[in-house]
Amino acid sequence: MIAEARFVRSSDGFRRLRFSPRSSIPLEAACVVANGLRETLREVCGEACELVVGEPSALSPEAWRALAQDAFLFLTRGRQTDIVLVIPQPDARRLVLRAFGEGPAAPGADGRPCSALEVAAIEKIAARCAVSFDPLCAERRSASRAIAHADVPPCVAYFDVRVYAPIPVVLGIAIVRALPDAGPAGRLAPAALERIGIGVRVAFATATVDAAALLRWRIGDVIAFDTPLTAAARLTVGGRALAAGQPGIAGTRAALRIGSAAAAG
Repeated sequence: MIAEARFVRSSDGFRRLRFSPRSSIPLEAACVVANGLRETLREVCGEACELVVGEPSALSPEAWRALAQDAFLFLTRGRQTDIVLVIPQPDARRLVLRAFGEGPAAPGADGRPCSALEVAAIEKIAARCAVSFDPLCAERRSASRAIAHADVPPCVAYFDVRVYAPIPVVLGIAIVRALPDAGPAGRLAPAALERIGIGVRVAFATATVDAAALLRWRIGDVIAFDTPLTAAARLTVGGRALAAGQPGIAGTRAALRIGSAAAAG
């Protein structure tokens, strides 16, 4: 299990260190989903949206029950995992009013139940949002459908997309099953490493001396090595041997002509 360190504030103001399970959902995948939702919301709202993506977090059963309570829930099944779109009821009403071209809800109106017409509009908006879940689902296997709170499957990870303009809306994305490990990413191209410096060390000769002799060394002493300076040299990086070759001089600087790579590659 991968965990991350977090500092949790307590009632006395002291922030205690706590290790929490870390989600396996890549932040890059969450950003791709958010970009798709941005386009869908732009069509619904009639103008570009400003939003912020929350970092994917592991989800405990207790946290998931709190998030799903009193919210519209829409399930999209996929080959890789299933997604539950969480829309709090006040945010759902803001979306519907915006889609209908109406102004903001009257004070206190967010608490009333949605009408049948409003629920149907929310379902259509959720179905259009489901298109953005492909980076997580890998392949959608069903259309988005509303599910009751009692039928919500347990989810293992969650992130939210917070819209600040033109209307304040929060859309929650819950992942039912953990994504498979994608493994290491592809190798970096050499050009991507041009500005990164790495210390390189070449050993031209080696020797073994007694500790007592080492303590007697003074400036001007001549040290004899067990291996000749013309023998093969060893190239090491970070203490790991990478190659061997013939030592020599290039211009005014010591040089090495690589003759073979280390067995470890």
